[in-house]
Amino acid sequence: MTESKEKRVQIKEADSVVVREMLRYFYTQEVQNMNSVVTELYKLADRYLVEDLKNLCISSLIQMISKGNALELYSFGRINEIQNLTEAAKQVLIL
Repeated sequence: MTESKEKRVQIKEADSVVVREMLRYFYTQEVQNMNSVVTELYKLADRYLVEDLKNLCISSLIQMISKGNALELYSFGRINEIQNLTEAAKQVLIL
């Protein structure tokens, strides 16, 4: 593998800010600026199978649901098969 020879891993599918937040999470179990990176961070955590970070992102997304973003988060939940996000967003849309 190239990574083992170069002692370097390239993550091209995500913005450097999002990758930095994932690395920060690995070392500190915290994410700064969660609201601005949460959807992309979820996708990256999903791709690399970081379940605890995915769960943190889902919790943050559910807390962020409002009338103004419920449809967007409902769609994100459906596309990414996040049942509890989809249900929470649906409840806001119904009200």
